[in-house]
Amino acid sequence: MSSQSHVSRRSFFQNFARGSAAACTLLEVKTAFAQSVQKLAGDGARAGLETDGGYWEKVRKQFMLEEGFAYLNTGTLGPTPTVVVKALDDYWRLMAVNPNENSQIFQDRQEQIRIKAAAFVGATPDEIALTRNTTEGTTVLTYGMDLQPGDEVLITQYEHNSLKETRARHAKRFGYVLKQVQFPMPCTNEQMIKAFDAAITPKTRIIHFANPLGGYGCFTPVKQLAALAHSKNILCFVDGAHCPGMVQFSLSDWGVDAFACNSHKWLCGAAGAGLLYVRKEIQDRVHPVISIAHEDPRGARKYDQLSRRPWPVVAAFEDILDFHLAIGRSRLEQRTRSLGSYLRRQAAEIPKVKVYTPNDPAMCCGSTTVGIEGVSGGRLREYLRQKYDAYTPSGGNSVRISTHFFNTFEQVDRVLKALKELSTGVA
Repeated sequence: MSSQSHVSRRSFFQNFARGSAAACTLLEVKTAFAQSVQKLAGDGARAGLETDGGYWEKVRKQFMLEEGFAYLNTGTLGPTPTVVVKALDDYWRLMAVNPNENSQIFQDRQEQIRIKAAAFVGATPDEIALTRNTTEGTTVLTYGMDLQPGDEVLITQYEHNSLKETRARHAKRFGYVLKQVQFPMPCTNEQMIKAFDAAITPKTRIIHFANPLGGYGCFTPVKQLAALAHSKNILCFVDGAHCPGMVQFSLSDWGVDAFACNSHKWLCGAAGAGLLYVRKEIQDRVHPVISIAHEDPRGARKYDQLSRRPWPVVAAFEDILDFHLAIGRSRLEQRTRSLGSYLRRQAAEIPKVKVYTPNDPAMCCGSTTVGIEGVSGGRLREYLRQKYDAYTPSGGNSVRISTHFFNTFEQVDRVLKALKELSTGVA
């Protein structure tokens, strides 16, 4: 290669780097991100919870959602804030410019992310594994346990397939019994506790359930269920896919033995990141399912030894946690509760409309499932999408409406109009 062509190529890449985020370091990207999100913290103290303007309009503008579009499906996949999308793009550019060395820089930040994630969920860093989603965590808790033929595991009738089908395959393979605990919806805490208590036998080894139950937005009496399980020498595992980002909580306060979640639902982070909590006292009973380590590292780290992984997505997991912390987790939960409470209260007054989500504040927040007598869920979903530019998922005779902090009361009013029109035959 001639010296002229070498200089030309070097100049090209230098010019490219000067005009792109690739010239940045990871620290510079993180610093710019922190400066952006801190701008959201200042005005939040005066934010009214039941107004769409002012501060909450400012927060909504942090997202890339189309103007006028009511996105009401955070329970499946949350929209990611623009500032996190920008940081994620910068991280991928860093990987493209210098894959090996920058990959190592990302990996070196893993412990800092673990510490922050642990504090976010009320655990210690040694109890946290950085995973790719809730299903991965559930798989570790299922296939990492030694169960014998005749043992029993309890789940509820309302579990997502990532728990239900994973457990069903494992039970079939190893010969233990998988039982579904039955209770109505809506229900009370007392009904749920009694149903679990009645289903437990001397052969029960684990109770494994979602909190909240994603299809209905129903929060379980998790502390009482954990205490019930432990009183009978049973482990208590929780699928927390819908919990982080919707409500504040502490795993140490709940007293559960294990918990798995993701970043792509109510946290509104990038898909491909999550965490698994395994209480330190039971880690010797839960074995790694995938690992490249010859000897297990300390604590729950043994569950996240996955070799090559998309480190920019892990870095963005830290960013979405910082986004929530900057606005204030309590403020976000209160806003989300206000929207959900307004929807449930108004919908319950419409003839022929059934609200399946309990109205007890301890059992509900931002996810609400509703249906109309004689109207399929699919019909209601399409009516909302076509007439009111609002998107919700449907199933059977109902739709699930996710009202998160970036949503508005005006959007909830659109849903209520559609319910009234379809229930009275005006549509």
